[in-house]
Amino acid sequence: MKIIRLTVHQFTVFKHAIFELAPGVNVFIGENGTGKSHILKLLYSLSEAMRRFVQKDPLEAVATEESQSLEYLVSAMLLGVFRPDSLGRLVRRAKGRRKATILLEWDSGWLHVTLSSLGKVKAEWAGSLPLPPERAVFLPPREVLSIFPGFVASFLRRELEFDRTYYDLCVSLDAKPLRGARDAKRTALLEPIERELGNARVVIENGRFYVKLPDGDMEAPLVAEGLRKLAMIDYLIVNGSLAANAFMFWDEPEANMNPKLTLLTRDIIFGLAGADVQVFIATHDYLLTSELSLTLETNRELRESAAFFALGRIDGQEGIAVEQGKLLGELQNNAILEAFVSLHDREQAAFYKTEGGADGDHR
Repeated sequence: MKIIRLTVHQFTVFKHAIFELAPGVNVFIGENGTGKSHILKLLYSLSEAMRRFVQKDPLEAVATEESQSLEYLVSAMLLGVFRPDSLGRLVRRAKGRRKATILLEWDSGWLHVTLSSLGKVKAEWAGSLPLPPERAVFLPPREVLSIFPGFVASFLRRELEFDRTYYDLCVSLDAKPLRGARDAKRTALLEPIERELGNARVVIENGRFYVKLPDGDMEAPLVAEGLRKLAMIDYLIVNGSLAANAFMFWDEPEANMNPKLTLLTRDIIFGLAGADVQVFIATHDYLLTSELSLTLETNRELRESAAFFALGRIDGQEGIAVEQGKLLGELQNNAILEAFVSLHDREQAAFYKTEGGADGDHR
C-alpha cells in the first residue's frame, strides 16, 4: 500500500495545495514556516489513525466504541502530533468561520477529513486497505535513544511536553528484534550503518540502549548524537518497524549529523525505498538534497519512484505555493540553492574587494 496523493484546503499555512506523491522517496524543501513539517505530521497522523481504525488498535489502554471510531482517532492523532490548543487552530487563520478539508489517497482507497474552526471533525473513508496495514514511523529532528529510559511511562502520566511522535517512536523502539537470520535486504541496509558505528550492534538491556562495540558496550547517551540517530534507524530495521510497506517520515535528517555522513544518509534513504518503505523527508540541507538528486539523475529506475517538492511564498498569492519535480534542478523555487548562490556571490565580492583594496582598485 502506498500513499499516492494529498490534497489540503485551508489547512494551517496552505490555502490549497496538491501533492502527487511518489512510491519511493519524497523530499520536501522550503524556508522555515512554509509547512514542510506540517505535511509530514499530517501524513503521519492520518496514516496512523487509519491503521489503528482498521486494526482496532485504540490509543487508550481501555478501548470504547467511541475511542475506536475513525473521527476520534483522527482527532486524537492530530491533537497529539500537532499539539494545538484546539483542532480549530489547524484551520488556516482568517476572519470568520472556516473549514479545512484534507483528502489522503492510497492506491487502494481514500480518507476525507473536514476540520471546522470551531474544532468539529468529520472523517469518512472508502476503498480496500490491507489487513493489517503497516505502521508508520516518524523520526523527529533529534534522536530519542538517550531519552528512551522511562519515556513511555512518563508520557502516559503527562509529565513530558513532547508531541506524540516521540512517544510513538519510543513504542516502536521497544519492540523486540526479529527472530532468525537477517535477509539480504536487511543485511545490505544494516552493514554500512553498523560499520559507521564502529562495527557495532545496537541492543536494549534493562530498558536502556547500548552500542555494543568490539572492545565493550557504550551507553547510548555517551555516543555522539549524529551516531545515535544512525543507531536508532539501525534498531528500527532490526526489530522490523522499518520493513516492507511501512512509511517513514524523517524531519531534518541532517540535524546534528556530520556532513561526512551525508552519503550514508542518502544510501539509507534509497535503501529503505528499495526495501519497499515509502519515505518522506523534510530538509534544509544542500548536500543531502544534491546527493539525492545526483543519484536520481544517474538512475532512471529510481527517478521514476521519487519526487521533490518546493514549498514557498509568492508575492500576491495567498497561502504556500507548491512546486513539484522529479529532480532538484527542475524546481524553480529552491530556497536552499538560493542561499548558496547568495553565499557564493558574497564570497566573490569579498575576494575582489580584498584583491583590489577597500575601494576595489586593482592597480
